[in-house]
Amino acid sequence: MMTTEDSLSRPYSNQIRKVFLEQQVSLVIVDDDPTGTQTAHDVPVLGHWTREAFIYEFTQQTPLFFVLANTRSLPKASATERAREIGQNLVYASQKTGRRFLLISRSDSTLRGYFPSEVEALSQGAGLGNLPTLLVPAFFEGGRITENNVHYIVESGHKVPVSETVFAKDKSFGYTHSDLTKWVEEKSGGKIKQEAVKSLTLADIAAGEAAIFEKLQGLAGNEVMVINNTSYRELEKICLALHQLVKSGKGFNFRTAASFVSAFSGMGALAWTPSAGIPGRGGLVIVGSYVKKSTAQLEQLVKKPGIQAIPVSVEAVIGSEGANRDLLQQVVETVEKCLDSGVNAVVYTSRTLVSGDSPEASLAIGEKVTGFLVQMVDMLGIQPGFLIAKGGITSNDIAVKGLGMKRAVVLGQVIPGVPVWQLGDETKFPGIPYVVYPGNVGDEESLARVYDLFTSTHR
Repeated sequence: MMTTEDSLSRPYSNQIRKVFLEQQVSLVIVDDDPTGTQTAHDVPVLGHWTREAFIYEFTQQTPLFFVLANTRSLPKASATERAREIGQNLVYASQKTGRRFLLISRSDSTLRGYFPSEVEALSQGAGLGNLPTLLVPAFFEGGRITENNVHYIVESGHKVPVSETVFAKDKSFGYTHSDLTKWVEEKSGGKIKQEAVKSLTLADIAAGEAAIFEKLQGLAGNEVMVINNTSYRELEKICLALHQLVKSGKGFNFRTAASFVSAFSGMGALAWTPSAGIPGRGGLVIVGSYVKKSTAQLEQLVKKPGIQAIPVSVEAVIGSEGANRDLLQQVVETVEKCLDSGVNAVVYTSRTLVSGDSPEASLAIGEKVTGFLVQMVDMLGIQPGFLIAKGGITSNDIAVKGLGMKRAVVLGQVIPGVPVWQLGDETKFPGIPYVVYPGNVGDEESLARVYDLFTSTHR
């Protein structure tokens, strides 16, 4: 089996970077939660999608930027409408500035999200016409690979079909197939049949760039192709062919995870190390993600010295308005006392999943719980020494709604797959490094290791 080191080798990245920059286009990554920045550095992240925001980036000739659509937190109809609006605003900004753009719909490497509706809406809004869609859920830093059309999570050297993981049982975005040709039929409600889904195989990739070019060039409008790949070496060979095709005028819709963004732009991750924070000030860790991996990481974190664990009952949050308000005030006061006295506060939602009787009802519960955490951050009168948010939707809403972020910059990764943003002057806590910790990244000790990196600089 290929090792992690082999899968992360980047033999063509400099060549791709040169080809990409020569095209004088902006690569726009529309992210359905904020964790797509986990393989990027020194690029902007937009917390809104106004025409003015896009005009600014195009005027600056920004080569690449992320847009936090946060559509995974919405019902399907609302997510589709938001994607369409983003596409329309990009077209308007492009016409005003004369700047061309390419689009990537970045979603979850464990296949949670709206497909194909979100990709179609984004493409239609951007006026791209009937394009073939490339499905590339690769995230090598997290062990997400695709072989023989089957998508796997590699854990401790073992390949686990993604349909056999907890992610496939998601209350809002669950699925039954790891074979991506079958997954496409399942997620499209049978509109796209399994036998109609094309495949770029590992054998095609091994045959070389000409073979890859030919298969991609042969795709017709509205066709879907699964891109098999197990390493950056393979993915970058595909991207070299894609850049040739794009330059020749062929268009594609891209539904990808984070590694494709890095491969297609020739950009890599960048290790980032915290510096000393505010002397004597405690830090704040917020854990909203309830997946099994997050819970295991939380259990290790709260064993650390210098921490006060502050549980938040989901039942209380979604209960009566009065109980919710009292709990909120209590949590805020406890957190502020911790921060002021140099104690690190860990606020986490109760670990028993509370779900509704439909995907929409489950999303509504999640929105209310995230809203509680957002209000808590908004009410804080003391800036934390550091701020870590665990969970995609949690970290998105805390940044955008709780802290008022409109534009941040990705500094790099505090550990592989865990990005850190520099928040802008418009935010509640200007300049503070903000850790966006995905729910599905790392081993049981990873969150505690990130905590250690920050606290070692605060002693």
